[in-house]
Amino acid sequence: MNPNSKVSCAVAAILSGNIASYAYAAPEAGADTLTEVTVTAQRRTQNAQDVPIQLQALTAETLTQLNVATFDEFVKYLPNVTTSSNGPSQGDIYMRGLASTTGGTAGNGATGSFPNVAVYLDDQSVQLPERNLDIYAVDMERIEVLEGPQGTLFGAGAEAGVVRYITNKPKLNVTEGNVNAGYAITAHGDPSTALDAMINVPVIADRLAVRAVIYNDARGGYISNIPGTFTRSGNDVGIADLFGGETNGS
Repeated sequence: MNPNSKVSCAVAAILSGNIASYAYAAPEAGADTLTEVTVTAQRRTQNAQDVPIQLQALTAETLTQLNVATFDEFVKYLPNVTTSSNGPSQGDIYMRGLASTTGGTAGNGATGSFPNVAVYLDDQSVQLPERNLDIYAVDMERIEVLEGPQGTLFGAGAEAGVVRYITNKPKLNVTEGNVNAGYAITAHGDPSTALDAMINVPVIADRLAVRAVIYNDARGGYISNIPGTFTRSGNDVGIADLFGGETNGS
């Protein structure tokens, strides 16, 4: 055997040994593995890796690990998604910097610009002008965020993208339930409490089941909404005469 043949055999033996060790080596305990995420972004059940659009998904496990329940909390973990809020459930969602104009008036819920980021609860459209329906993320299967124009699948209001809340569906042959509670203290402020409960009960085997969820979330802070008082002058007409000069307001 010539020297070149010996070298070739040695290289082949080394490669074969490496291939065998990778093929049969068992993964170490606790090693991280890639979790398969199933989504319905294209109106059918698919692996998230097979969906040919920009997609982000927060699974129930992720929401629990991040300890987030409201849109303002989990939007921090969504690249290219921001929000401009005028209060709870009021404001615009921006995807890639795109959103409809903000009017800032109470009447915008009926007459404002239609949003271009759609919000869906399962398969129901819930977007309104200047109203971001901030669904409390309890008993959620996942939250899907689809960036880019999605008008073909999700209609008007989805030019910049879609936020979809996917709830856990009733299980036909399983009776189950859970309760979660939390308590927090705010220094020099009021305490915070949270409670949610879920129950799943089959009614007719293989045909009908009921799944119910309740929650209560009270968040303490530093600001106290104390009713104010003001006194009108004696020569003030109208309301001053009607209420006797001193009026209480909140």
